[in-house]
Amino acid sequence: MKRINYTIIIGLVFIFPFFMSYGQGARYTGEYIKSPTISHYRKSNFVIEGLEISADGTQSAISLDECENVIIRNCKFGPMPLTRAIYLNNCKNITIIDCTFENVQSGIRVSTSQGIKFEYNDVTNVLGKLKGSEHLGVMAQFINVYGAGNSISYNVCENLPGQSSTEDIINLFNSNGTAQSPIVVKGNWIRGGGPSGSGGGINLGDGFGSYQIAEDNILVDPGQYGVGIAGGHNMTLRNNKIFGKRQSFTNVGVGACNWYEEQGQSHSITVENNVINYTNKEGTVNIWWFYKNVEPIIGKETNRYDPYLTASILPDQIIGRARAGSPSNPGDGTPGGGSTPLPGEGDNEPEPEEQPQQPDPGESDKEPETPGIELPEINNHPSITIYMDRYDRVCVNIRGRLNKAEVIGANGSGEIIYQQSLTRFHTVLPGRAAPGTYYVYVKNGDKEHLKTLHIR
Repeated sequence: MKRINYTIIIGLVFIFPFFMSYGQGARYTGEYIKSPTISHYRKSNFVIEGLEISADGTQSAISLDECENVIIRNCKFGPMPLTRAIYLNNCKNITIIDCTFENVQSGIRVSTSQGIKFEYNDVTNVLGKLKGSEHLGVMAQFINVYGAGNSISYNVCENLPGQSSTEDIINLFNSNGTAQSPIVVKGNWIRGGGPSGSGGGINLGDGFGSYQIAEDNILVDPGQYGVGIAGGHNMTLRNNKIFGKRQSFTNVGVGACNWYEEQGQSHSITVENNVINYTNKEGTVNIWWFYKNVEPIIGKETNRYDPYLTASILPDQIIGRARAGSPSNPGDGTPGGGSTPLPGEGDNEPEPEEQPQQPDPGESDKEPETPGIELPEINNHPSITIYMDRYDRVCVNIRGRLNKAEVIGANGSGEIIYQQSLTRFHTVLPGRAAPGTYYVYVKNGDKEHLKTLHIR
C-alpha cells in the first residue's frame, strides 16, 4: 500500500477541530435581527436571512405566494402558538436551510409547489392544538407538491412530552415526485411525538401520490406509528431505524396500507432494510403491519426486529448539536438581516440532491495507483468496513461497541474535506462525491481502517 503523511489525514483533526460536521440540524451560530412577519406575492430571486420572527396571531412568520427562486436561511422562528412558521403556496425553487424553530404550531406547510427543500433545520416542540390552534401540528407537510428536486432531509426535531402535540411530524399529502427525482425524506433525526392516536413520524402517500422515498432516518418515540405508507405507488421506506417505547397512544413501528383505493391501486411498494423495536399501548412488541392491498411488497423479508434497539440510537443532545460542532457560519457567513437580492441563482448554495443511478457492476477493493500520494501503514481492523453502495455513496459499518468513533475524508491531494463523529453502527455519508480519488479513514477506539476510493 502506498503511504500518505499522517499530518495530512489525521494530524489536522487536532489542528482544526472545528471542521467537524454532524450532518443533521441547523449549523448557523450568528446573531438574529428581530423582524415582523413577512409576506411576498409574485416576487423572485431573493434571500431572507438572519431574522428572528415570532407571532401571537394567525399570520405565518413568512408567507410566500407564487414566488420563485428564494432562499430562507439562518433564521429563527417562534414562539408561534397559533400558526405555522412558514407557508408556501404555488411556489417554485424555494430552499429553507439552517433555520431554528422553537414552540411553533407547525414548522412549514407547502401547497401546490415544486422544487422545495427543507433541509438542515432544528425544530423544538411542534405545538399543534396544544395552545389553542384549530390545526394539527406537523414539522413539515407537502400538499400537492410535484416534480423534481423536492426534499425534507437532514433535519432534527425534538418534541418534549407535555410541551408539544404532533400529528404526522413529516407528511407528504397527494404529492408526486418523478421516477428520476422522487420526493426525498432522508437523514432526519426525530425524537418525541404524540399524543395523537393517529399521527406518527413519517407518512408517505397520504391522500395517494407517487415517487416518494424515506430513507436513513432515525426515529425515537415519534407517536402512534414510526414510518408508514398510506397509499400511492412507487413508494419506498428504506434503511430507517425506529424505536418506540410503550405509551398510551403507541401502535406499530412500520405500516403500509392503501387507505385511498378510490384514487387508484397501490403498486411498486418497497419496504426494506428497516430495523425496528416498537411496543404498542398494550405492551406488545408490534414491529410492522402490511395490508394486502399494497402487496406484493418489495424487500419485505429484509426488515428486522432488533430487541436490543433502544432510544440510544439517537444521542442525548440532538437540537443544536450541529451548531456546537461548527462555530463558523455556513454559506456566506454573517447574516444579512432581511431580504436581499440573490447574487446569482444557486451561488454558494447546496446543489440539488442527485438521484440514485444504476450501480457499476461491483466496486473493486483494488487500490488505484495515485502518483505523489503516500498512505500510512495501517492495520485495517476487520470490524470496520468502508465501501461504496449501489448509489455511489460512501458507507461505513462498525461491528462492536462504538468508542469515540469518527470518520475523516480527504481528497486526492490529501486535504480534509469531511469529518464526522459516528454515533451509529451504519453511517451513510451525505451526498455523492464527484469523480476523483478519495481517502477515507475511520477510527473506533484503538481500531482503525483506511481505504482509497476511486470514483469514476
